[in-house]
Amino acid sequence: MLGKRNILQFTAILFVMFSVQVFAQRTVTIEPGFGTLGSTIFGDTTATGERTDPNTVYLLKRDQLYILDGEFSPTFPLVLQAEDGTGERPRIILGVPTGGSTPDQTIRPRADITLKGLYISAQDELGGMGSRVIRHEENGIRVVIDDCHLDIAGQAAFRVNTDDTRTFMTNTIISNIGTMASPDNGRCFDDRGNDIDTLYIENCTFYNLTSQVLRDGGGNINYAYFNHNTFNNIGGGGSVGQYSVEAGSVNEFIFTNNLVKDGNSLGANDGVGAIVSMLPPADSGATQTAVISNNNIFWTEALVSSFPDTVFAPVAYDSLVNSYIEANGSANTNISEYLDFTDGPAVSTPTMLAFWAASDPVDFDMEGSEDFDFTYPTTAVSYTAGTSGQPMGALTWFDMPVGVEDEVAQLPLDYKLFSNYPNPFNPTTNISFNLPKDENIKLDIYNILGQKVVTLINGKMAAGTHAVNFVANNLPSGLYIYQLQAGNFVESKKMKKKK
Repeated sequence: MLGKRNILQFTAILFVMFSVQVFAQRTVTIEPGFGTLGSTIFGDTTATGERTDPNTVYLLKRDQLYILDGEFSPTFPLVLQAEDGTGERPRIILGVPTGGSTPDQTIRPRADITLKGLYISAQDELGGMGSRVIRHEENGIRVVIDDCHLDIAGQAAFRVNTDDTRTFMTNTIISNIGTMASPDNGRCFDDRGNDIDTLYIENCTFYNLTSQVLRDGGGNINYAYFNHNTFNNIGGGGSVGQYSVEAGSVNEFIFTNNLVKDGNSLGANDGVGAIVSMLPPADSGATQTAVISNNNIFWTEALVSSFPDTVFAPVAYDSLVNSYIEANGSANTNISEYLDFTDGPAVSTPTMLAFWAASDPVDFDMEGSEDFDFTYPTTAVSYTAGTSGQPMGALTWFDMPVGVEDEVAQLPLDYKLFSNYPNPFNPTTNISFNLPKDENIKLDIYNILGQKVVTLINGKMAAGTHAVNFVANNLPSGLYIYQLQAGNFVESKKMKKKK
């Protein structure tokens, strides 16, 4: 597990890319259609089979449909985004092979991936449904999602199938995950018992999930950050007291400025579920910290009053979360103010009643889908109750940036040099590090004999999280050492270039 760290507020993260060789930014526009996304990207190689340019950005056309000819599973770092301009997000959906069935997931990255400005669904071209939108499939990968809409899947938006992954998701909508035919399978993040290094979620909107936003299967989370998010109609699975945001064993947990309407909306008949829960860290010797403040968690009275007599209504926080709220003196910042969204999904009372009556399932309201509007009256207490005097919930609905106080609070607290990825590599790998303050730094590469091969960085850099792309085309295969020097901090790690 990677060491404890904070991550700089995402919109200010500096993924500054350095290289031994200097490349101009190359873009490739992908034509819409069946199978064109995969054939264009996987076919973008040299005569010897190497990637034409590992720094390529692949652009998708707005108002267009891209049908995959199977799950899309890149094994190399990839940036995929919408072209500039106006128009609807490019739509990526699953195709069904002739005589075949719907693939289990839409995207299955085995290396770092960045997705921006896209609509991605596990629904197929014939109206069927795959299980997952994205499935993490390699240890230590970084998944970056910005300004996307992840919509319609049977089991989860993200299945985190490997250890030490880092997921950064901002300004994104996650909707319609799970069906009431199997309500326990409707999660955004399902860790499957794997350790997670970083889960950074900001300015996102979640609605119509039959189970949970975060499902803990037994793994440990190093750093979980939920700030300025809106949640509506999170079912909680029913039958057992579940948790809408179940952090599980976590070293550092931040849950601030969030707005939750009708979380755990199915209720439970086997224990009382809470909206936010956590457990002590699983890491030996780890120190746990938590900040849970400036949140609005509330329920529609017509929903709660309709629960059958055998069903427990949920509560906002579990006992451990409440102990941190009391210890931090933040109880008065967490409120329960009823709000009507300008145009949100219908209250899920029919869904809940059909579930407990064991009658034909009634799914959440999908009418309107992308046209929902989660703004609320500016006269509400919640509109100015955030940590920076901003509205609680996702600020994207109010066309506001995240407050300065939120940004400053999330600067890294410690120096840290992370393991490169991929490792082994050929010919490129990414090296990332944290700086808690502006600092003169050096990042050097040495061979196994201790001879300096190249200096990647030598100069002053701003506080934050930085990523460096090391291109080793001209170096022989073998072991190398990379070393970060920043003030009195020095740390080295090994990496291997494969043949």
